[in-house]
Amino acid sequence: MDMNQYFQHDSMHVLNTRRHYLSQIVRERTNSYVQYGILKGFFIHPSHWAEVVSGSYLLGTYEAGVCAILDMLKAPDRTLVDLGAADGLFGLGLVKVGAFDRSFCFDVDTATQALLRQRADELGISSKVNVFGKADQDLVALLSNEGVDLSRAVILCDIEGGEFELFDELLLEALSRSHIIIETHGFNVDKPESPGLALEQLSERASRYFHVAEIRDGLRDVRDIPIIRDWSDWDTYLSCVEARYRMMSWLWLAPKHGPAMTPYEIDDLIIDY
Repeated sequence: MDMNQYFQHDSMHVLNTRRHYLSQIVRERTNSYVQYGILKGFFIHPSHWAEVVSGSYLLGTYEAGVCAILDMLKAPDRTLVDLGAADGLFGLGLVKVGAFDRSFCFDVDTATQALLRQRADELGISSKVNVFGKADQDLVALLSNEGVDLSRAVILCDIEGGEFELFDELLLEALSRSHIIIETHGFNVDKPESPGLALEQLSERASRYFHVAEIRDGLRDVRDIPIIRDWSDWDTYLSCVEARYRMMSWLWLAPKHGPAMTPYEIDDLIIDY
């Protein structure tokens, strides 16, 4: 290991240790209930893979751009379709707090599917949560058979690069009445000679049916969070870091029958969240 590798490894270890410590302080101060944002009041179970960022869950700063859009779109008659539901933060949490009427959670992992069903039952929302395996081009037929009004559906997608294959021309056209928020993972599929090509092609396909906006991570207002107001600026910002290896971005596809928001309006929406 050379000196650069050594210091990179050593500094990351220190930062992760500090972030984990701060998350545990936040857990103690909040009793593990989200304090702010659209998921306010939702109980966050300890996680074997995301515990290091549980502080950002509980402070309501996690994926602030996504949450700001969901907060604007929430309605008691709307359905959330969560592709890549994982631990159910959104697929279960947004139903439990009443932001959405019901959810359809998709995940490729069978163990995760079982945990989602178990957790929905524990939360008393099993009648409002449907769990399925991998989402594919039959998504629209499945949702239609379940009585979902696509004009009142919000689709949230985080499938680690599978989004570029899933959202082909036919599916995008069929979902053109829904709002779609896609976490993009071009770095998982791009070839070295054509970085950004998969995202460019998806954006171009989607623009035929939607207003397309790119949401880049980084905007969040942490200046006035009461329970950590006594912290240093170091710890305040570190507690909101999401422990990713790169800055993420999302595509927000909004139906063309509605008005398009400007980039400045979207930034304001996130900052004001």
